[in-house]
Amino acid sequence: MRKRKIFVTLLVLGLAGPAWAQTLTVAGFNVESGAASPNVIAEQIGPLDDIDLWGFSEVQNSTAARTLERGAEDGESASFESILGTTGGEDRLLIVYNSDRLERVQSGELNELNIGGNVRAPLWARFRIKPSGPEFIFMVNHLYRGNTAGRHAQAQGLANWAQTQTVPVIATGDYNFDWHFQTGDTNHDRGFDLITAGGFFRWVRPAVLVPTNCSFHKSVLDFVFVSGEAQSWQAESEILFPEDSYCPDTPSTSDHRPILAKFDLAREEPPPVPSGKEAVLRKIEALERELAELRALVEALECGGN
Repeated sequence: MRKRKIFVTLLVLGLAGPAWAQTLTVAGFNVESGAASPNVIAEQIGPLDDIDLWGFSEVQNSTAARTLERGAEDGESASFESILGTTGGEDRLLIVYNSDRLERVQSGELNELNIGGNVRAPLWARFRIKPSGPEFIFMVNHLYRGNTAGRHAQAQGLANWAQTQTVPVIATGDYNFDWHFQTGDTNHDRGFDLITAGGFFRWVRPAVLVPTNCSFHKSVLDFVFVSGEAQSWQAESEILFPEDSYCPDTPSTSDHRPILAKFDLAREEPPPVPSGKEAVLRKIEALERELAELRALVEALECGGN
C-alpha cells in the first residue's frame, strides 16, 4: 500500500507558548471480528502515520488486540499501548494510543450502557498530553444493531453522560445510526438525534460522505463526536479508503471503512452557520423581534400625536 502521510506537521510552540504539541489526530475502525484477519487489518493501517489514538470495535480477543497495536505502531517513531474492553465477548472494544505523547490518567467502561448485558459497554480513557498539556477523554463505542430500543437508550445515555464531563470528550466508533451518505440529513436513525440533542455532542462531519459500511444500506455507521471544549477546537474529518474498489469486503478485510479526525487545540472553530430548520427558526425569531420594535415605534408615535 502506498505510504500515506495523514498528519503533515506537528505544531510545537516554544517559549512563547505551551511546550506540548497542540494537534491531535484520532481514528476509529470496526475491524469485523471473526470475519476479517487482524494481520491484514494491521497491514492496512500500518502506513497511516501520525495517528495518536485509535478506537477499534469488534476486536475478537487479546491476541487480535496486540496485532492491531503493532499495526498502529508500525512506521511511528513512538511506542503505543492499548486498553482492551472487558465486555462484548468476541466483539470487544479497544483503545490504542501513543504512550510517548499521551499519559493515561484513568480509564473505564460505562457498564450501565451495556443494555441487557449482551453487547459492549462504552470504553473510555482520560489522557494528558505530555509534558504539561490539557486533559481530555477519548471513547470508543459500538451501539446495538439489532435492538433499536437498546440503541436509542444507549444514545440517550451517552448524551446524558456528556453533560456531566468536566474535560473535552472525543467519542468515535460504530453507532449504527444509518445516516444515508446522500440523504442522511432527513434519512437517519433517531439515535443520531438523541445523542446530539441539546448540543452536548456534535458530529465532526466529513467534508465528503461515502458509506462507511459495505452493504446495500449505503449508510454512514461510523462517527466521531465531540463534547465540551472539544467542540471549539478546529477540526476536520475524513472517511478513509473511499474508493469503490474497497467494497465489497473479502474474508480477510473488514466490511467497514476507518474514519479519521484531526484537531488543532490552539485554534477555535467559528460558530456554526445555522442551516435547515434551525436557520428558518432563527429568521422567524429575528422577524418577530423586528415586528415588536416596529409596533413599539407605532405606539410611541400615536402617543406623541395625542
